[in-house]
Amino acid sequence: METSGFTKNTKRLLIWGAGDQGTVALDCALAMKRYSRIDFLDIKEKGHRQIPGHTIYEEAKEKVSELIHGYDEVIVASGSNYLREKKIAQVLAAGVPLATLIHPTAVISPLAHVANGCTILAGAVVNINAYVGIGCIVNTHAVIEHDCLAEDYVNICPQVSMGGHAKIGRRSFIGIGSTILDHITVGRESIVGAGAVVIRDVPDGTTVVGVPAKRKH
Repeated sequence: METSGFTKNTKRLLIWGAGDQGTVALDCALAMKRYSRIDFLDIKEKGHRQIPGHTIYEEAKEKVSELIHGYDEVIVASGSNYLREKKIAQVLAAGVPLATLIHPTAVISPLAHVANGCTILAGAVVNINAYVGIGCIVNTHAVIEHDCLAEDYVNICPQVSMGGHAKIGRRSFIGIGSTILDHITVGRESIVGAGAVVIRDVPDGTTVVGVPAKRKH
C-alpha cells in the first residue's frame, strides 16, 4: 500500500467510469494532489454528466488497451462489484498499474493492508491488522476495525461499522449505515441492507435486512 506522495502531482490517472462513482473517485484523486492529469473512460452503464476540465473518452469508440497505456495508473470506478472486477481484469491483462486512491482525511493504520485498485474515501478508518482486498470501495466515514477482512471487490457504503475480526466475502455489498458485529462473517456475494445490524453469520449469496438482520425472502 502506498500512502505517501500526496504532493507529487506528476502522474497521469485514467478513471474508468464517468458516473457517480467516477466523480467521487475524481474528488479523492484531486485531494491527493499527486496527479498532473486526470481523464475518464466512460463505461456507459448509466451514462454520465459533463465533468468540466477533464476529457471523457467513450469506451465504445476507443481501442481500450491502447488508450490505457497512455496513463501511469488506472482506477476502475463502478459501484457494480461484478463490473469493477471485469474492468480491473482488463487493466491487469494490459499490464497497466492500478491506482489506489486514499483520501488524505482517511485514517489507515500502517499495519493494515489495502490492495491495489481500492478507493478509500474521506473520513474512512482502516484499523490495525485489517485487510482490504483488490478493487474494494470503502465509502465516506466507514470504519473497518482491527483484524477485519474485506475480500476482493467488496463495496462498503458510507457510515458502515465493522467490529473487530469481522469478515466480508468477495463481491458483497454492505449498505449505508449498517453494522457488522465483532467476529461476524458475511458470505460471498451477499447484500446487507441499509441500517441493518448483523449479529449472526450471513451465508454466501444471501440478502439480510433489519435490526437484527434477517434473511430477506
